[in-house]
Amino acid sequence: MKIPKITVTDEVKVLTLVCLLLEKSGGLTEPQLLEIVTVDDTISQFALNDALAVIENKKLAEVNNGLFTITNNGLDWLSEFEGSVAPSIRRRMVKEAQEVVRLDKLRKAVKWSVVKDSSGWVFCACFLNEINNTPVMEIKIHSKTKKAALEIQEKFLKDPAKIIKNTLSNFM
Repeated sequence: MKIPKITVTDEVKVLTLVCLLLEKSGGLTEPQLLEIVTVDDTISQFALNDALAVIENKKLAEVNNGLFTITNNGLDWLSEFEGSVAPSIRRRMVKEAQEVVRLDKLRKAVKWSVVKDSSGWVFCACFLNEINNTPVMEIKIHSKTKKAALEIQEKFLKDPAKIIKNTLSNFM
């Protein structure tokens, strides 16, 4: 049985969901918010744009260097209206937000690429030191096709710890 799409159009609910996402994530950029709320067309891009304008006007969030963070007004709004959004939608949106934040942190800590060398295609992940951004560890996984290398990259993005553990266990 296919789960029906639920589209949130009510302004109060949209504002509430955005405040919830900002509160649970610690802050998000507009592209990140767009990525989260447009999953399964839960909120349209136009509704999000309108909501962000209202959020700024009502001072529910503040924007610094493109990062929206919730304010005390936003927390007050959330405590008043959080119950207006179905728990299943709240859970799904928070789960999406956590994944977006996780991938953003991963992108900042690891540089990866899929390139072709003399032996074929190579997926390379280079882990960077948080303090001075210098390489700490590099993993290269060779494959015969670009498709296979891209599949390795996708698996890496889903669970880098598992890739590292499996790679290191081959040598121990």
